[in-house]
Amino acid sequence: MKKLRNALTSIGFVLVLFTIGLYMIFSPVRETSYIENRSLATAPPIEGNQIVNGEFMKRFEQFFTDQFPGRDVWLKAYLNIQSTLDKTFLLGYYVSEDAWITTEPDHSFPEDQLAEGAEHVNALNEELQNKGMDFYYINTPHKVTNMQFLLPDYIERGAYDQVRHYFLNSLDRSVEKMDMIEQFNEDYSDSEMKQLFFKTDHHWNSYGAFEGYRKIIEWLAEQNQEFSPVTEKLTHDAYERSCLSEKEFVGSFNRQLYLSVDTEERKCAFFPKDDAYDDFVVENEGERVDSQNIYGRAFHDTEEKVYYSTLHTTDFRELKITNPARPEGEKVLIIKDSYVNALSFLMAQQFQETTYYDPRHNKDRSLMEYIENHDFDIVMVMYNDPSSAGAIYEFNQPPESQD
Repeated sequence: MKKLRNALTSIGFVLVLFTIGLYMIFSPVRETSYIENRSLATAPPIEGNQIVNGEFMKRFEQFFTDQFPGRDVWLKAYLNIQSTLDKTFLLGYYVSEDAWITTEPDHSFPEDQLAEGAEHVNALNEELQNKGMDFYYINTPHKVTNMQFLLPDYIERGAYDQVRHYFLNSLDRSVEKMDMIEQFNEDYSDSEMKQLFFKTDHHWNSYGAFEGYRKIIEWLAEQNQEFSPVTEKLTHDAYERSCLSEKEFVGSFNRQLYLSVDTEERKCAFFPKDDAYDDFVVENEGERVDSQNIYGRAFHDTEEKVYYSTLHTTDFRELKITNPARPEGEKVLIIKDSYVNALSFLMAQQFQETTYYDPRHNKDRSLMEYIENHDFDIVMVMYNDPSSAGAIYEFNQPPESQD
């Protein structure tokens, strides 16, 4: 009986491996993970040099992990088990009792990277000044940084303030800089801050973005005496608030937790009462497009799920908005990350031309090359986190050319 039991165990094990192997061979390869919002590894090519140096096995291991049968089901089951064990962090995320999601604190202090990033900003400022352009650095808020109060008291806070202060203090005095993270912390209580960010996403919501927009324009008017803001566009009275109460919001943090957090979000956006957005001339990489296909797509399509990107705009390589209501206004270039997506049409009301340039999607050209071929009065770098050093702070060469 013992020999039979051992034989059956061995046969069963071989059958499991054989079944998994057949699945891996004949099932279609998944290119992306909807839940994790990332590309999945594909089968590596069989090449002699990669087998010798071990690179093939590394890539095959990643392929096997990403394409494992029922991967999402297994990971969600693991998550559910971890949640029953009263773990503070689940897959690197903390979920509060009132369903707010934030990340495990980052205590790193990449001093060399921060110093290098600041040097690049200083060099950009000098180059633009020599060309007669005004330059501004704006540090937008970030949910994780501004809302560390969501974490339990026994958790050590991250090094975000130290990182931010080091970076900003490393900028030359000639660099006009705005620390909006500090302004948010000073101006809003914890309960007020909760009105400005999504619970299950890492971005600010439309209310937070509007506060950011107002602060930026007011600050810019203080720095630049030649800039005359359209002040009536800085209050909620000039806008209709539209919300999508019936649709499901899919937050970026919640996706990482396999949409396990069930909570209500404010799925809203602000639209000017004078329909100014309809008059905008919007160009995606030089090609004119319908503004409704760029901003607030969730309000026009039939998709039942709503994302930060469909409430506002998604990431574009190059997006230009011309405002016919400001024919004598400034031509502005904003070098941005995803936090600016909620500001894109709001900001465009204040200038003649507003161009958004995302370095993450411009890996074939340098920022300075782009600026050389265009005419701008004002250039702004608007990033949410100075610890994001590296490619997005390299302005004189294409990101793909970096090590």
